[in-house]
Amino acid sequence: MSKSDLNLLVENIKFEHLSVFYDFILSVLHALSISDFELSVILCDNVYIQKLNNKFRNKNEPTDVLSFNYNEHNELNEDLGDGINYKIQGDLIISFEYLKFSSQEFNVEIYEELQRVTIHGILHLMGYKHETNDFKKEGMLILQENILRKNKRVF
Repeated sequence: MSKSDLNLLVENIKFEHLSVFYDFILSVLHALSISDFELSVILCDNVYIQKLNNKFRNKNEPTDVLSFNYNEHNELNEDLGDGINYKIQGDLIISFEYLKFSSQEFNVEIYEELQRVTIHGILHLMGYKHETNDFKKEGMLILQENILRKNKRVF
């Protein structure tokens, strides 16, 4: 029996589009053929994510997204031989404050960038990896942009 559990939390910021964001995340999971998931997504400020980044990655600076995969070393992973897991259990921490900066840097709307980093984090929870940030050569990033194009929401 598959489990579908999605929790959205907000820490130290105001965010008024939780229902649209929730529906977007479900559409991404569906597009990736993920029906068995336990996922919490926390939208926060830079202070909140910096503490976690320092604690778990020894980087005392804010970042856009952190992924915590609770299935990484679990024998119950449903890896179909390609290193990709279609059952996910984990947390995504996203600094909405950081996205204000990165969206300006990349010249995109903040809600587009939110959707992009959400997909990015989910792909990492599935086991996808990338060596560079080359959107034209890295398979994970090409997939990320394709999923964004097909599932993008207007907030």
